[in-house]
Amino acid sequence: MSGSNPKNLFGFDVCDDGTLLVSVEKVREEWLDHNGHMNVAAYLTAFDAAVCIFCTALGIGPDQIPQTNKTIFVGQANIVYRHELVRGGSVRINVQLLGLTGERAHACLSMYDDDKNVLAALNEQLFICVDLVTRRPAPLPPVARQRFQTVVDAQRHLPVPKYVGRQISLDRNTGGGDAA
Repeated sequence: MSGSNPKNLFGFDVCDDGTLLVSVEKVREEWLDHNGHMNVAAYLTAFDAAVCIFCTALGIGPDQIPQTNKTIFVGQANIVYRHELVRGGSVRINVQLLGLTGERAHACLSMYDDDKNVLAALNEQLFICVDLVTRRPAPLPPVARQRFQTVVDAQRHLPVPKYVGRQISLDRNTGGGDAA
């Protein structure tokens, strides 16, 4: 890694906005619902696959379990849907790490309609490192901890994405919600 703005970090391209490009693929036929667009569950499936790719590259994926007995569980997640994705469309998922403790990471995954370069969905997640022997939170393995910290440090200057920290609610005074 050279310079303050590397073009690649742990095998991921660094995008112009500073996030890491983790996944690009087409909307699969089995992801479509009766409305002809990507099903709610398929968004989470695509986000989950991206998390697995990301965590594996950072040293705490399925391939590392035999050495560390540690893995990542998701303790909390929230998805905000902004744009529908349709059959055959190209989907891009970027990752931004917002914070890190010894055993937890706060991540934001942004899914784009890559053909139109439009935000389709945002998935905020709390990753928890779990020891698979005790099934309890545990410190990240040293290599993973260092890599997660490197990403956090590289992205520290980035603004927090607009939809991070949102709650689901209705405006009780007007009967409507804020879909913006």
